[in-house]
Amino acid sequence: MKIHLLFSFLLTLLLVGCSTDAQQKHVSTSVKLTTSNKQLQSNFDSCLRLTQQLLKSKVSDKEFYEYFSFDRRATGFEYENVVLSVKDTLTQLPSRYQILYDFLYKGDTLSLFWADFDSSLKVVDYRIFHLTAFRQFIDKKLTITRTKAIEIALKNGMKRKGLDPILNCLADKFYWECKNDCDGCLYLDIDAKTGNIVGQGKVIYQY
Repeated sequence: MKIHLLFSFLLTLLLVGCSTDAQQKHVSTSVKLTTSNKQLQSNFDSCLRLTQQLLKSKVSDKEFYEYFSFDRRATGFEYENVVLSVKDTLTQLPSRYQILYDFLYKGDTLSLFWADFDSSLKVVDYRIFHLTAFRQFIDKKLTITRTKAIEIALKNGMKRKGLDPILNCLADKFYWECKNDCDGCLYLDIDAKTGNIVGQGKVIYQY
């Protein structure tokens, strides 16, 4: 009887511990800014929550924590003629907040989800088509990752140096734009669903 009670107690502790760990992993922690302006920190926290709400309109909580990562490098604050990042020392309220999350899929960073907010914390722009594309990658309707797009580009005559595919998203079309950044070099558009070449040509610079 004592052994049974002890086992039950240990099992309860284990379950509570696992539950607590899972909850901790799914708690959205605030990104601490280098600022003494409490209103600025509060506004930023609000924009962060609103961005997460936009993301979660297409993905579950579990998928959010599995596929999305806050981008400290790209997230920023727009002042008149300068953009500062979360790593900078901030004092005044900005005219715009830019919150970015990386979309990670199969160990590959495919693209960014970007949401812009004005000084009143109103959403002025966000990448809704990218969000639709991310949903399709999660559902395995789109299968060509950045790595696969590079492999296809190389097989079709492109050079590896400087090749940085960009995921372009339209209402009914998702494709990787691949180009070698040089005058007269090849560019290819690769369908993110089939891997087929859906556009090609040469990069022409106008001087």
